[in-house]
Amino acid sequence: MNEKSINISDVINLPLDTKEQKKAVDSKTPCVVDGRLKVYNPDEDNVKRLLELLKNKLSRQVVGSMVGCVHCGMCSDACHYALVRPYDPTMTPAYKADQIRHIFKRHFDWTGRLVPWWVHAGTPKDDEDLKRLKNIVFGTCTGCRRCTLNCPMGVDTAILVRLTRGLLTELGIVPEGVFVVSKDSWETGNQMGVTQEDYLETIQWMEEETQAELDDPHFKIPMDKEDCDFMYTINPREVKYDPRSIGNAGKIFYCAGESWTMPSWGWDQTNFGLFSGDDKLGGYIAKNLYEAAKRLRAKRIVISECGHGYRSTRWEGYNWAKYKQDLPSESVVVTLIRYINQGRIKVDPSRNPLPVTYHDSCNIARSGDLTEEPRWILKRVCADFREMYPNRSDNFCCTGGGGALSMVEYKPLRMEVARIKAEQLTATGAKIVCTSCHNCVDGLTDVIKHYKLDIKVAQILDLVADALIIPKKNEKK
Repeated sequence: MNEKSINISDVINLPLDTKEQKKAVDSKTPCVVDGRLKVYNPDEDNVKRLLELLKNKLSRQVVGSMVGCVHCGMCSDACHYALVRPYDPTMTPAYKADQIRHIFKRHFDWTGRLVPWWVHAGTPKDDEDLKRLKNIVFGTCTGCRRCTLNCPMGVDTAILVRLTRGLLTELGIVPEGVFVVSKDSWETGNQMGVTQEDYLETIQWMEEETQAELDDPHFKIPMDKEDCDFMYTINPREVKYDPRSIGNAGKIFYCAGESWTMPSWGWDQTNFGLFSGDDKLGGYIAKNLYEAAKRLRAKRIVISECGHGYRSTRWEGYNWAKYKQDLPSESVVVTLIRYINQGRIKVDPSRNPLPVTYHDSCNIARSGDLTEEPRWILKRVCADFREMYPNRSDNFCCTGGGGALSMVEYKPLRMEVARIKAEQLTATGAKIVCTSCHNCVDGLTDVIKHYKLDIKVAQILDLVADALIIPKKNEKK
């Protein structure tokens, strides 16, 4: 799997593209007009503004990672960018974090103010330096946090990368894709710009498809039903590109005799604020969801398969929204385990005969510690489950994390460093790679297509639905 190495200066020096920003300004897009989403203004002192924003973001957690790095190099052994390009020092996590660390030391750390040359303190000179910073933090890191687990000092490089992304987002110095997805999130309440009409029509369509599959015209996907055991929230990708996952969930809940509902508003469990570093956007999206569960008096929130949605909905969103966490939430993977354990659904692993391996989503495994539950299910619904190595919290990113799929200008570098993931997949000999994340589905699909691998991608819910034994009508609860 030899891949031609690209010239990194072509990535670092990519210009700032503002076509979408200008279109949003010209069309008077509300979130731009009222200032929720910033656009780039070359007439402002953006360096001064960045320093003001940075001052207000210096929490104990951030400062700990700013001052803790001893440049031992162990993070390089964990980063897929650095491992594939070992001759390139700009790919090391320490280098990427140093870009904001140098600024911190120059302006907020006494050592940098007194002896800047000694601690390599520095400051951006102009907007060109900020644009270069944009390409480093958005284009050369997926925020997978593998380096964090490998750091003996506990430095969280992903936090510094996200912090820097958030500062640049406030200046409108972001990739076009990040701006567009942020705009869609603000304007429609979901990151793919799915309209309310399309959402409801898709739910209706899946309801009819599932009725036919179950041979039961009374099957319903409950919408805005109050006092249910849980409110089910989904990834907008399911509406736009993979609606069968909604039907599969409904089929399983039906067989389990579940009391559930979906909200007509506040249904997006993903959150682009995690990727862009925009806490205000993160809080807006998360609050929509929490308020929906409160409005419907749901007893819990169940999150469909999505890595960053799981992380954002379960804990990060409460901080961004400053919202009291008084409702339990869980991944649908945990829900499925409960059904199998309680005998509420029955599965036949022979219906999934092909060899299956599992890809751990970074946000679910490394940040969420949900590693054994997916395997527990796969060993019961698949005839041939094989481990991928390394795995669990040590697994490599699908290369689509951190919002990378929305930033097409960095795809050549992303595909080059995807060689590690391609080699991992090939070594398993599996014909299906299963993951519990819609983002990873697209990331892995890119890898498989680029490296021409004979393997397909599936999710846990799909394999459970395929293995599901649907009770006959006289056996239903």
